[in-house]
Amino acid sequence: MTQIHISIRKPKTGGLDPVTGTLRFRPVRRHFDAAKNLIIAASFDANLSETGELTVDLLPTTPAFVWQVVELADSPQAYTRYVEVPDSQARVEYADLVEVDAATFVPKDMTGSQLLKVRTQSEAETLSAQYPDVLVFFDETATTMKAAMAMSTLESITAEAQTNAALARSAMLSAQSSADSATATQSDLNILASNANTLAASVANDSQTVADTANAVAAKGEWASATIDSTVQAVKDKAEAATTVLPSTGTTEGTTDTGTTEETTEEPGKDSTPAKAKKATVKGA
Repeated sequence: MTQIHISIRKPKTGGLDPVTGTLRFRPVRRHFDAAKNLIIAASFDANLSETGELTVDLLPTTPAFVWQVVELADSPQAYTRYVEVPDSQARVEYADLVEVDAATFVPKDMTGSQLLKVRTQSEAETLSAQYPDVLVFFDETATTMKAAMAMSTLESITAEAQTNAALARSAMLSAQSSADSATATQSDLNILASNANTLAASVANDSQTVADTANAVAAKGEWASATIDSTVQAVKDKAEAATTVLPSTGTTEGTTDTGTTEETTEEPGKDSTPAKAKKATVKGA
């Protein structure tokens, strides 16, 4: 909003007197504002003070509309103006507002002239194409400021895009690193699984070998036990046979019978009598 200060006086003998009355304000043409609100062409009234002054807040005009101001509305002195309102933080005097044509919004000072003033270069280009016989000029400072703002915006967008690209690259490298780590981990797991399978096969083979060896040892143990029992039994049989006393007759000198030997010894002057049989001794029994 821009504050507009209005002061109206009337002449008198020796000076000026304040004027009281009503001013009516109405935007010419319906339009949309920056917030995309539809602004209709409705009017409002404001009264002058006892000092003939009034300060009113008005929307800055755009190429879409201007303000209609009816001075001292509903009085014989009523007068209508169409003015541009600048976008200003400072208070603007009503007398300094640019009066324009109600139909074309062209400043009245330029009506019938080959000069046309607009605010920006883009507006100038549009009007120049629309009115080829009219010289259109614009505020270079405002255009330069807009161009600088546009360039600043582009630089900001470029910087943001570069930042986003760097972040995307970092994320891609991180993902690639994670994928490589996952691949290496899978490879290690495959190696461990292969080693575990090999170890399991080796253990199974060793277990089978141990089982086979144990079976062989058991078989040999059984064979050895049977052999020992057979040998012991044979020795016992021979021992029992050896304990039997040989007969004193019916044997021949120097003859062995079932493990015994009978000897006849003849010496001069002695009788030939058989010697007592010796009990056989079995070694290792």
